[in-house]
Order: sequence, then structure tokens, then C-alpha cells
Amino acid sequence: MKALLEDDDRRAAVERLYPDPRNESYLSALRRVQPDLAGDVVSLGRQVFHGARLAEYPTLAVAGMLNSGKTSLVAGLLSRHGRARTLRGVANRQGTHRFVLWLPQKWREEPALWQLLLEDFGDAVGHAPELLAEMPEEAHEQYNNRSGGVDALGVPLVATDPALDDLGIGLLDCPDIVSDEVFGVGSPERRRELLGKASTFCSAFLVVSTPSMARDRSLGDILQTISDLMPGIPRLLAVNKIRPGQTPEDVLESFEPQASKFGVERVYGAYDYELPKSEPFIPKSAKDGDQEITIENPSDDPLPIFFSLSTQPDENPPAEIGSDRLLTHLTRELDRPESSDRFLMGRHAALRRAVWDMGLAAVEKDAEQSLRLTERARQTLLDTTISLFTKQTTGGAITEVRMHQSERIVRQLADAFCEAAPWYARWGVKINTFIQGRTKAASDLFKQYVPTAMAERYAESIKEKFKSKKVGQLVDPEDLDTSLRRFGAPLTLPHWFEGQNDPIDPAEWTQAMHEVLRTFHENDRVVFDSDQLRSVAEEMWRQIPRHKKLAFGLTPLAALLATFGSVLMLPVDFGATVLVANASVVELLAAAGLTAFSAYWAGGKTAQTLSTQAAVEQMSMFYVLLCHQIGIDPGNPLPSIRLKQTNILFPTPNVKVGVDGGANATLAVYRMNQTFRQELNGILPRESKHA
Repeated sequence: MKALLEDDDRRAAVERLYPDPRNESYLSALRRVQPDLAGDVVSLGRQVFHGARLAEYPTLAVAGMLNSGKTSLVAGLLSRHGRARTLRGVANRQGTHRFVLWLPQKWREEPALWQLLLEDFGDAVGHAPELLAEMPEEAHEQYNNRSGGVDALGVPLVATDPALDDLGIGLLDCPDIVSDEVFGVGSPERRRELLGKASTFCSAFLVVSTPSMARDRSLGDILQTISDLMPGIPRLLAVNKIRPGQTPEDVLESFEPQASKFGVERVYGAYDYELPKSEPFIPKSAKDGDQEITIENPSDDPLPIFFSLSTQPDENPPAEIGSDRLLTHLTRELDRPESSDRFLMGRHAALRRAVWDMGLAAVEKDAEQSLRLTERARQTLLDTTISLFTKQTTGGAITEVRMHQSERIVRQLADAFCEAAPWYARWGVKINTFIQGRTKAASDLFKQYVPTAMAERYAESIKEKFKSKKVGQLVDPEDLDTSLRRFGAPLTLPHWFEGQNDPIDPAEWTQAMHEVLRTFHENDRVVFDSDQLRSVAEEMWRQIPRHKKLAFGLTPLAALLATFGSVLMLPVDFGATVLVANASVVELLAAAGLTAFSAYWAGGKTAQTLSTQAAVEQMSMFYVLLCHQIGIDPGNPLPSIRLKQTNILFPTPNVKVGVDGGANATLAVYRMNQTFRQELNGILPRESKHA
């Protein structure tokens, strides 16, 4: 199974679609999404591998609330020296704030076994264990975590005791489950999390409580944690400090709802030995066949004596009980083959839950979220593009598309209008020295046609109309930033804004705005279909009555060319190094005062198709370059716009971007590989056959 979880080839769990498409293994994806959980999966995998050997060496976990008598129960199974090393009492200075694993002393005599036990226990809790000090005072400080702090809560302690040799089991004394974080040594949530991890090391789980905790929420939380993570292992309950006025039947009835809900197999009880009236209910001996076993409980260091509670009054003390009712008999049950089977099933269940319910669910959630976030980001960039390249109604419907009036487009328009114009429209057109002096691109284009005075007049007129937004739209880096923010960039581009109103790095964001416009200028090679444009220009001149042509005086063509030249001069006039001037041909003709020409272009089907095709190509290019600089996958297929009841799909643009021209921040896109689920289910079935 490990090979599958690490496979980043054909059986990989995840495909990264953007940026740098590649496959990602289950464990790689999980380390990216939840590193701690990835470590847990690897550790649980090792635990399953070690399980067959360690099933022969059972451990009983003992957990409970602060002051429930949990450590007293553990101490009752240890030697006198072991008891001295445990920390017992009712004050916080006697509380257990670290895991302490007590193992039979003879297990340490086998180096390979001892190393395996330590490694497996470290895998379970998530940290390599330390040894418990031999001297009681030092051991108590470790037990109570007096100097380790919050982090030491997850660093377990290990000790050995000869009394456990005969019992043949280990005992895991778990940290007290406290109700708040007042002690400063780990929150209740963190303690329950570690408790759940530790449960995978154990063959059975014993929760210690008191009669007053029957309906305590924390008790339910402990049982829930255990049943979730190790559903196969036995869950037991030990009720300590039962008062003389309480019968075993009363105790069983009080805990029955919790026991039934969480599958508690047996309830043990111990009467409060500090109350004299409890004496008759504390077992002094037990029957083992024909023999009677004396239960030792030294008067100088008395401990609770636990026995399984019966619903039948005459089967509980002061009546005689069998030795199989004593807690110590539980150790024999944990040595049985069926207990080993349940232990192994529990480990498989824990691994299954971690791999499927937690790990795969986390990776799938992350992949789904990456797609959702990318869709939101794409919409922001698409809305921004549309706003910069179209005219819209107040309801958002697109009424007209605008083009970036690049030098190529303007040259085509000028050449087409000049070539198609009748002789009288060209009479009197002179060299435009004004444009020639301001910008070489304009002078090269119009120096043969446009008179200086007219050029100056149209230049100022067009500049003011663009500035007041009566004609087209000028786009500089600040305008692009404003538009992106208007469409929700701070909320939809988390890799740039992290939910804040301003970018994480304002300088990089501003640079990205410049780069979008710069790369668009460099890549925009969109031109009209020359044959169709010539045909449209010729037809337009034919359709305009001669008297309207002459109404312009002798300069209708000059008016057109001066308008086009003025557009090329806009970046110079506004002093912008990067500026995009977007306007439709209809707007430019109207701005030149050529209303008849404007009306023809607006109503001509071929003319509109020509404009739309070129504009949509530019929009697609701008959108893709915007995505590239912002670090968003543009999608495949590219989006579409709706114009006059028609959906128009963005064509794939031919753009060139430098190797270092990508975004400083990207929003990665991931997709699950569905075949991985099938492969995983074949190795580690989603549902256990024994469930």
C-alpha cells in the first residue's frame, strides 16, 4: 500500500493542472494540505506492519478525568517501587500531564522487541519516548510535567516494572482529561487528540470515572475518541470512589446510557476505601476454582480494589466473588488470540479511517476548493476584461465590443479608407507636420495626408473625449487595478490579498498591473481580415451620398486620418509609458463628426462581424495575459461572452511570455485522479469485511 500512496506516476492520487502540470502522490498531496495528518498515516502504516508481532504483547490504556483515581488504578498493578514512582493525589501537583507507559521488565531484556515497542509507541503518539526517572521525586516531576511546558505533553515516558512480568501486559497511564487550559500544560482538545493517537498502541481501553461523572460530557468525548480511532478494541469502564449508599445496580443504571452508546463491554467498580462504611464492599478475597485467593492491600498505602459489577445484588460484595471478576483477570483475557485479532483489526481500522475518512477527504476537499477558488478568480478577471473592452447596459448586457486601437489596426483602417476613397475626398490632404513632430508612428502613417491645423484640433478633441469617457476607454495600470478591485479582487485573489483590502506586496501588485499592459502591447498582433476590410471600406464610400461626402468640405478623409493619428498620440499626450486605448470603430467615426460613416459601420453586418472578431481576439489575449500575470489558470476551454443573444467563445490566442514573465503568486489547481480510488479500495477496502 505504501507504494500506492507514494506513487506520483500513473496511479497518482492528484493531478496538478496549474501551474506546471504534473502528478502528485497521495502522501505528497497530504503533506501539502495537512502535514501532521500525513505523518499520522505513515506512522499508522508502520503500526499495521508491526501489529502482527506486537499483538502478542498487549497494553491496557487507562484514561480518565483529573482526580478520578486513574493512576491509583495503575499503581495497584505495580510493585512497591513502581507505586512510589507514580504520582497520586487530588491536587494539581499530583495530576498526570504526560503519557507514562509501564511495561514488563522482561520485555526490555529482548533488545529487538524493546526497540520495536519504543518505535511503535513513538509512531502512535507522534514523538519518540523518554525514560521515566528511577528516583520517585524526579519521576513525579516528569509525571506532573512541572518543567516541560505544553510541548512536553506529547512526549511520552516509558518505565518497566517486574510486577507486570506475571501479568504479561503493559499499562499506559494517560494524561488527565482536564476541563480547561488553566494548568498551562495542554488544552482538553489537545489531550483528547493525543489520547486518540495513543489508542492505536493499545489492546484495550479502560476509562476511569467517578459516580458523579455519569453524565459528564468529557466522559462521552473520551469514549467517542476511542470508538472512532480504534473501533475493534475493547472499551471498558472503571467507576472509582463508589460510596457505601450506592449499590452496583445503581451505578450500572447511571452509566448505562454512555455504556450502551459507546459499546462499553464491562463496568468495573471500586468503593471508596477512605470511608469506613465501605469496608464490607471492598473484596478481601476471591474464589479461583477450589482455591481462595487473598487480595492484598497494605494499610500503609491502600489502593482501590476494582471488580466487575453485576446487575444481580447477590453476586456483588459483601457476597463472595470469583477471581475472574477482579480487574487483574483482565490481563489474561488480553493474552487470548481473539484479543490479538481485535487489536490487529483495530489498527487496520485506524489506518483505514486515517487514509480514507481523514486523509483522502482532506485532499479531495483541497482539490475541490482549488477549483472553486479558481472559478471565482477567473470570473473576476473575465469581468474586468469585459468591462475594459465593451459597452454594457446598466444590467450588464454587452451592447458593443471595443478594440484596442493598436498601430496595426489603425494602419489597416487608414490604408483601407484611403485606398477606397474617391479622388475628390483625397484632394487637398497635406503633410501632417504636427503629428510628425509628436510621434514617429503617427507621422509615418499620416504625413502624406493630414494638415497640421486639423491634426492639432482633432488631437485635442479626441484626447478630451477619451479623458471624459465620451469616447472609448483609456486603461493604465491604475485603471486596471481599480477595475480588478471593483470586481472583488481582494476577496477572489487570496494569493495576492489574503482577504485584506490591500495586496500583501503592493509593489509586486503594481508591477503586475504594468506587466499585463506591457505584455498585451507586445503580443497584440490582431488585425482585420484585409479583404473583408477593403470590401467594407469600398461599400461604405459607395453608400454615403455624394452631397454628404462633400458636406465635409474637402477634408472627410483628413478628418478620419486625424482621428486615427490622435489615437496613436494618446500615450504621448498622457505621459503614460503603458496605456491601452480601447474604442470601437463606430465611436471613432462619430468622434470625427462623420455620423453617416458611423451609422453605416454600426448597421453593416459585415463591418460589425469584422469588428467583433478582432475585438474578441484581443479580449481573449488580454484575459489570458491577465491570468498569466495574476497567476490564475485561464481554463480550457476559455470563457465566452454573450453579445446580442449570441455566445462567442474566446479563441485560443497566440501569446508569447518570457520564462521569467510569470506571476509572483499563483493559485494552484488540483484535480483528483479517480482511478486512484479504485486502486486504493483494492488494497485497503473502504469498508472493512469485518465491520
